[in-house]
Amino acid sequence: MRIVLLSFLFAWQVFAAPKTLQVAVNIGPPWAYYQEDEGVTGIDVEIIRHIFSTMGYNTEFQLLGYNRLIKEFNEGKYDVASPAAFPPEHGHLTQTYLPFEDVAVSLKSENHTIDSIADLAEKNIIAYQFAQSVLGEEFANVVQDANYLEIAERELQLKLLVNHRTDVVIGERRLLVYIMQQHFPGQQLAIHPIFNTTSYGAIIKDSALQQQFDEQLSKLKASGHYDEILNKWP
Repeated sequence: MRIVLLSFLFAWQVFAAPKTLQVAVNIGPPWAYYQEDEGVTGIDVEIIRHIFSTMGYNTEFQLLGYNRLIKEFNEGKYDVASPAAFPPEHGHLTQTYLPFEDVAVSLKSENHTIDSIADLAEKNIIAYQFAQSVLGEEFANVVQDANYLEIAERELQLKLLVNHRTDVVIGERRLLVYIMQQHFPGQQLAIHPIFNTTSYGAIIKDSALQQQFDEQLSKLKASGHYDEILNKWP
């Protein structure tokens, strides 16, 4: 009888143990990055972690470049991938919750006047991968005749800017400001808000899980905690 009872208790504990979801996030502070005293953290990470914790799930995060993130999600290696900048081949899109504000940045000391996309003409420009697809036809047309390069490493983008190897870097405002403060604190950026802010969500493999995520996301926004997470990395 005791053996049967122990077996039942063990089976119940296994059944009751919260499932751990595998989550791939695009590496880039302050959205998703590794911090020695906290582990994987950031705006995207904390929102996803909070929502799934409320739903009774544990989460295990993997920091990946965007190409690899989408590829491996489509191969079935992850339950969740974020952000979803393009329509996914597999999975289900959540509501949007990541307000990405793409901007042009230059060195303040250079006094560049950049008030519109058209002002990028004849500038040396570095942007993130797939920027031409994301930022629209006007941007793609302007950079066609410019000295234009897309590279994935954000620190390298800003290093080239600081070393006067490019005039302008195109990227997400919070991300570029964070990296600049961490790696080049002696330099000041001029921020040129010439693009629209675009919000992204995540991709979730299971449709029922995606619907539950959206329900909890709405509650998170209504509670005010969503804004608290965003404001932690202004």
